[in-house]
Amino acid sequence: MVTIKDIAKQIGVSVSTVSRALNNHPDIKPETKREVLEAMERLQYTPNALARSLINKKSYTVGLMIPDITDPFFAAIADGVEEILSDSGYQVVYGNTTHKQEKEIRFLNSVIERKMDGIIATPDVMSEEIVDMLERLQIPVVLLRRRPPEGLKIPVVDVDHYQGACSAVQYLLSLGHSRIGFLGLPPYSFTGQERFRGYIDTLAAHGLEPLPKEPLFAGRTIEHGFKAMARLYEEAPEVTAVFAANDMLGIGALEWLAKNGIRVPDRISVVGFDNLEVTDLHWIKLTTISQPRNLMGKKAAELLLQMMKEHVLTHDPIFLDTELIVRETCAPMSRVKA
Repeated sequence: MVTIKDIAKQIGVSVSTVSRALNNHPDIKPETKREVLEAMERLQYTPNALARSLINKKSYTVGLMIPDITDPFFAAIADGVEEILSDSGYQVVYGNTTHKQEKEIRFLNSVIERKMDGIIATPDVMSEEIVDMLERLQIPVVLLRRRPPEGLKIPVVDVDHYQGACSAVQYLLSLGHSRIGFLGLPPYSFTGQERFRGYIDTLAAHGLEPLPKEPLFAGRTIEHGFKAMARLYEEAPEVTAVFAANDMLGIGALEWLAKNGIRVPDRISVVGFDNLEVTDLHWIKLTTISQPRNLMGKKAAELLLQMMKEHVLTHDPIFLDTELIVRETCAPMSRVKA
């Protein structure tokens, strides 16, 4: 097995010189350090990637900070990020923060400590502390599904959630529905706010009121959708259509409606948002707004690679299109049975 002594013998220096070179000691000349690192590669003393990182002063690691890796939405994004970055020789280090700011702060600190070359991040909330840490990173950062506050020059990759919501509600209106309910994400969610705004504005443009009058900011899960659909039906039994701000809420609504013998779409139509794989299962077939999740991950990774190559900390944002996917959970008002 090759040892540090073999490296020293190969280039005619002492073992201590090799050791100091590997530890970036200030008294080692740059030429000597390069000779040591090149000898390491020739003798295969360390993996080539490590030697390459030492020579180029890069870690070849990139952080991916996401709020919930179990969420199918973020799993698809992570797959796209991994595909692009791994093909370019980078290792992706995951930070699964479970919507907790303390975990986000710990991960951002580890980005600094491990000298990562860049990071793709989806903070749960753009708090002052998170914004301050992102500013102090001094490496390329790309935000996914979050908008930086004014003054923070960080590019974002996302879709237009507002227009996607407008498309969903407009589709229900085109079917003749006017009593359209809403099941929302948590009130602090930027994407949830944008989707709610699209719902409200589209109804208002047609002189219609939201149902219920006090919005139901339910949560993110199937269980949240189940409970929120029960509340919506209790508070607004005249409802004939529902726009759920994500697919999980939509599936939860379908579950409650099925359990209570309320037929979809003969009595109530339902539209979701995200186009998760589960929505296309034959016993669900949820009409929804599709986001190109895997492509979002790829675009974020490509943008980060470009920034790392150009040695810049900011770039233009990228916004991708949504698409209405019509399946089997919506019907014209002419089919609705009271």
